[in-house]
Amino acid sequence: MRIPFPFKFIHAADLHLDSPFRLHEGQNETLRRLLLDASIRAFARLCDVAIDNDVDFVILSGDVYDGIERGARAQLALRRQLLRLESHGIMVYIAFGNHDPIESSSRFAVDWPENVVRFPVVPERFAVERNGTKLAEITGVSYQSRHEQRNLASLFPMADSDSFAIAVLHANIGNSQEHGNYAPASLGDLITKGYDYWALGHIHKRSVLFESPLVIYPGNIQGLHMKPSERGPKGAELVEVAHQGVSHSFIPLSEVIFEMVRLDVTGYRTLNALVDGCVDALRSSRQTLGEKPLVVRIDLTGTLEPELYGLEDDFDSLHQELESELADLDPPVFLDQLDGHLLTSASLDALVELSDVVGELIDLFRESRNNESALTQISVETELRSALSAKVRRLGIAESLPLRLSDLDAAERLLFELLNGGSFR
Repeated sequence: MRIPFPFKFIHAADLHLDSPFRLHEGQNETLRRLLLDASIRAFARLCDVAIDNDVDFVILSGDVYDGIERGARAQLALRRQLLRLESHGIMVYIAFGNHDPIESSSRFAVDWPENVVRFPVVPERFAVERNGTKLAEITGVSYQSRHEQRNLASLFPMADSDSFAIAVLHANIGNSQEHGNYAPASLGDLITKGYDYWALGHIHKRSVLFESPLVIYPGNIQGLHMKPSERGPKGAELVEVAHQGVSHSFIPLSEVIFEMVRLDVTGYRTLNALVDGCVDALRSSRQTLGEKPLVVRIDLTGTLEPELYGLEDDFDSLHQELESELADLDPPVFLDQLDGHLLTSASLDALVELSDVVGELIDLFRESRNNESALTQISVETELRSALSAKVRRLGIAESLPLRLSDLDAAERLLFELLNGGSFR
């Protein structure tokens, strides 16, 4: 492989420009306005980074738009930023995915800038040049229709070994269960083709599937809701190709961050102390996630003290109080929802009476709290598997770890939910 001189590019995917964020319709007006502009502002920030880093090109690996009915706002916002990149000599290579397939309708026609290459519905290869010298070759494909079931990876030609070869594909690699199984393919389908970098899209959680060659999902540039794959900072990948190798780094771009905050209520004996604990947990998340607006869901876990029995019946009031406590934070923190999966000492005592198996296990865990040597000898997984093997297997518990004091509340909660038909999460 010949690299005439070092070059850089940005790999992004799943822009979902102008996403409606339906989950938050009719809620806080300030939040609604923030979300309305979030995806468009995140893409503008991506273009800022591309210009500031003097990259040679940008790759967009599918789902540029949020829906097949591409609105005027999303189309004009995209074109405006593409023209900015054009003015700096930056090429843009676009594949279209299941949210914006080639056959989808646009209510309005727009002119594509000269710096844009749009991949067709069969893989096509393009040379990337700088001052007449070829830097790399990019091969990509777009979806013909929304429900693409073909293995598009299998259609890619073998890479040209004389150049740095990039493949652009919007697909479900390895049958991820969190997203639609469009253009399904295996990792083996990719790495046998000889490409140096697979620029993937479709999975919204950033992940590096393979190191050599690099196979990367950059994730989406802006979280869309509270699904686990949408939480945390979102962004794109900055890739640098040099004679000594390829390096890549994450670029945070999201304008609003979705996050789940869990708080163990065990030990809180007053309502005001619990509110303070929630606020402290939210402030801690803010420090971890940076200075961006947050949309947070709080999940209360653990065992309620007798002084707070019945709290779950008044979550609406607690929610309102927390919103008041958060009102003055800047950047803002918005409380999306307050959940609780709480036990009481009474409920655990009742389980002891109801079930010999569960009762024995709870007694074992309680005794272990005061026995340091027992903590290192008991495996939660082993005890649960032997007593409740079928149900525990369905939960996917696979590791046998020494019991720690922090495991005991989780074990008691698991037993409670197993016996009552609930779901453990």
